[in-house]
Amino acid sequence: MNKRLKYISLFLLLILIIPINAQAKTLGQLKQEYSAIQKKYDENQDKIKHTDAEISAAKSRVASIYKEIDQVNAEMKQITEEISRLNKEISVKEDQLKDLMKFFQVSEGESTYLEYIFKADSITDFIYRVTVTEQLSKYNDELIKEMHAMIEENKKNIAKLQKKEQDLKRLQEELADKLVVLDQEKQQLNDADADIKQELKDNLAIINFYIKAGCKESDEVTSCAKSQLPPGTKFWRPTDVGFMQSKWNIDPLSGGGWRYHAGVDISNSSGTKVYSVSDGKVVTTHRTDNGGYGLYVVIQHNINGRVYTSLYGHLRSINVSVGQIVSKDTVIGLMGSTGRSTGPHVHLNICLGQSACQSLSQTVDPRGYINFPAHYTWYRDRTSVY
Repeated sequence: MNKRLKYISLFLLLILIIPINAQAKTLGQLKQEYSAIQKKYDENQDKIKHTDAEISAAKSRVASIYKEIDQVNAEMKQITEEISRLNKEISVKEDQLKDLMKFFQVSEGESTYLEYIFKADSITDFIYRVTVTEQLSKYNDELIKEMHAMIEENKKNIAKLQKKEQDLKRLQEELADKLVVLDQEKQQLNDADADIKQELKDNLAIINFYIKAGCKESDEVTSCAKSQLPPGTKFWRPTDVGFMQSKWNIDPLSGGGWRYHAGVDISNSSGTKVYSVSDGKVVTTHRTDNGGYGLYVVIQHNINGRVYTSLYGHLRSINVSVGQIVSKDTVIGLMGSTGRSTGPHVHLNICLGQSACQSLSQTVDPRGYINFPAHYTWYRDRTSVY
């Protein structure tokens, strides 16, 4: 029994020790992580350039298709006019042929055709007159057939041009669909670009924070920078009054699907005061309304000798600056709905150790460190135990 208790005690000790060690990073490792983020940023930039080139090529092809369609329509118009002209000529030739036949028709009992032939002065003149009448009739017949053939050929050409026009319009539609997809990809890449830029900025601010604290490349920043952080003993709720949202949220900005929610959302009216969850030092502020968290503040804390980071997102305004020492009673900003938000609330992340404290992999459940009531309920102060 004692042996079992010994193993259990050892196991619990390992659980307590491992997370702390896992969070300990040197300044050199932070710089390596920054370089990795920079590489990700460069790769995203290359993708944006490639997508821009595809969009430009697709738009250029669409413009050339418009010109080709105009050319096809002009050719079809020209061929249609040619068919109309040939039809008129055929009509004229047919009338001429009818007139010729009338001239040679039998009248008053005598054949004008025969009369014309038999008035020949010689056998040579006779043959000539026969040949003339035959060739005149034959010429008109062949000319009409030739015109009919040209009309049929032009009709075939029109059919080919109509098919070409249909193919061009189909290609035009495909390119239009492709442009929609490319524009969506470009938007996603631009969104990622903004997020990565902010991630670079936040991580650089944290690196500079530790450099100013006197940390060296091989120093574990959680140890070398503790002297820069005011010591604290616990966390407090970030507002005087708040409504607790669910950890799993419906995401109306992504088609209404369910998504896992890192951190917690606390809602109230816009302009509600937001406090630091404990004593600490401001390491990052984001003052432009872009990216997922909109306006936000990142603070680092020294709680019972251990470094934590907290993030407060979707603020309407920010009341603190980088490097400022804050207490649990410092109003760091006002609740708002900036960034990826559908209503006034503050998004709170808690992270172990030094961190930009934004991604799901960096955050821990704030409920394990701050006493909050159950989901979908209100709290009315910062101290009551639930």
